[in-house]
Amino acid sequence: MTFSRLCLVVVLSAMVAACSGRDEYATSSVPIQPTAIPGIALSETGVGLVDQSTRFGSGAISAALNGARVETVNATYEGQVIAQLAAFGPSGLQFARFQGADGRISAIQIVSEEVPGPGGARVGMTYRQTGGNAMTCEEGSGSWTQMAVCRRPGSAITYVYSVPLWRGGAMPRGNDLNDAVLNRMIWEP
Repeated sequence: MTFSRLCLVVVLSAMVAACSGRDEYATSSVPIQPTAIPGIALSETGVGLVDQSTRFGSGAISAALNGARVETVNATYEGQVIAQLAAFGPSGLQFARFQGADGRISAIQIVSEEVPGPGGARVGMTYRQTGGNAMTCEEGSGSWTQMAVCRRPGSAITYVYSVPLWRGGAMPRGNDLNDAVLNRMIWEP
């Protein structure tokens, strides 16, 4: 075999190994954990240091979120385009959206797995993983049509789940929701 053919075989073998997703030299697999933004979690009082007393402005929100980048974004809500403030984490991905009323925060939407909620709930987890059976759910409307909108009694946090294969009609209940995926968590005081 010529040198150039040997080089081609080595290169092709390396490419096949790289594309297969296997690392022949790895001794064990390491589970991938969702990233988290230090000090920022959703609770019954808000996210990080942002709560209903926080001024609705990019500077105030950024300061309360350890200097996170905050920008104005447009979103469709209940069929209308509205301006919201969005916070971006170190990854560059958006992790939260903020709505305001009377100059203060009126709602927070967690849209990324980077911010944990109560009990460690994260966007992308299933209804079962987030303890959904302890919640009361109803069919969503407007922006949440064909989604399960759930809440624990007395909580300020609403959990919105995408329900696979559900196209309206009677909303799935109990075990039929187990594989529904958490789309976002919404805090409203």
